[in-house]
This record gives sequence, structure tokens and C-alpha cells, in this order.
Amino acid sequence: MEKYKSELGVQSNENIKPLYRGVWADDLANNQELPVGGSMFSKELTTKLKLDFEFFDIYLEGFTEENIKSVYEKNKSAVIDWLKSIPSDIDPYTYFVCYQVQNRISNLLKINLDNSDDLSQRQKIYREKGTPKLSELVGNTECAERAVLGKYLFQKAGIKSSYISGITMLDAKDEDEYPENHSFIVFDNPNKDKSTFIFDIARPRSKAQNIPRVLETDVEFNYDLLKNKEDVLVASTEVLQGGRMYFGVGEPVAGYHNVIEKSN
Repeated sequence: MEKYKSELGVQSNENIKPLYRGVWADDLANNQELPVGGSMFSKELTTKLKLDFEFFDIYLEGFTEENIKSVYEKNKSAVIDWLKSIPSDIDPYTYFVCYQVQNRISNLLKINLDNSDDLSQRQKIYREKGTPKLSELVGNTECAERAVLGKYLFQKAGIKSSYISGITMLDAKDEDEYPENHSFIVFDNPNKDKSTFIFDIARPRSKAQNIPRVLETDVEFNYDLLKNKEDVLVASTEVLQGGRMYFGVGEPVAGYHNVIEKSN
């Protein structure tokens, strides 16, 4: 463990745990500095983000577990019918919360759902500010900032979750595919023991309708599965329409990767 703390530049913190070229955060607090990235040529996470959640709290006074449940009860039948039409067996309330979080971060961070994002302005902000505030990146966010704010909204909604930065692939068995550095959210499946969901909040299932991309992992996705590992990807299946994707840790280079899949 100490090896990864020194190499990744991650401060000792029980809520921010080091992973290979990434972090696992079980709780995020206001004014915390979170390592969010670095160079592909270095394992150290030199890029950090200051989490000024208080900037967004003024817009989130009504975003509470009580209010979300109340709105859900009014729309429960429609949510259940829609999921049945897919069909999907995900817990309806769980998916409803993901939908609320997905759309709220889009508004708060001023995400342009119609066009590709311009990464140059985001990179410029990090270069000029050193450790920018989350609020200073509104209008210029990528997966790290979106997953960070999404995880914070999960906290406000009363759902335990974790923020992870690592890598993702469409097909981990394709040795010509390059993994993508990526941040996402993991939370427990409320209806199944030792089952977890990945909320890929930066890549909605449908950009036009901002439909959340939620995936059930083949095995329980937890910190112990990834800690001290330099290459491991876990297969997962989308709860809508069944697409397959892979999430984990490793180098952002093409080639062979260790893959964990559900045994037949």
C-alpha cells in the first residue's frame, strides 16, 4: 500500500485510497483536494481538483432523499412501465435516482449534450490554476469532474457510492484497443448481495435524452479487488439493452489485459 501512496502522489486518507494510476474515494468533502490525473508517462497523479461543493449547494436545497422519494412515488408507475418495456430488471427507484443525478449534473456543470467537448479549454484551466476549483471548470468538464459531482449528489440522495479513477475499454480482449483513462461511480445493487453497479455518468446511454448508462458488474466491484493490482479489468453489462464494457485499472496501452468475467 505504501508503494502506491508514494508513486501516485496520493495523501494518506481513509476516504481516498490509492489505486494503480488512480484513486478510490468512498466519501468526498467540501474543500478536499482530489487527485484526478497526470501524464501517461508517469504513475504519479499530479493533477488535482479542489472540491468546492458549497458553490453548488445553493442550487441543491431541494435535492434531498426525502424530496427525491416523494417525486418518485408520483412517477413510480411510469418508471416501472418504462423499464419493463426495455426490458430491464434494475430496481426502478435506483434507476430513477441515477436519472435525477445525471440530469442535475448536466445543468450544474453546463454540459453541452449536442456537441463534442473542447478539451483544450479544460486543459488550459488546469495549467493556469494548478489546482482549480470544481466551480471554475463549469462548462469545460470531463469524466473526472462529472463523476465527482455525481458522487456528491448520490451522497445528498442518501445512496452510498464510491468515486473511482482508472481505465475503461469496450472490449478488453481486443489487443488492438487502447484503454481510456476514465472516472466513474460504483454503488451496491440494493436487490442482490455482493452485486454492484457502475454508473458511467460521463457517457450517458443516450446523449439526446440524457439517459443514464448503468452497468451491472460480473463480480462484486470493490476496493480489495483492485488494490495493489497493476492490471485488472472487470466485465459489466448495461442494464438497458445489455451492452458489454470493462472497467478497472492498468496502463493506457494496447495489448493483453487481465480480465475478470462471470464464470459460465
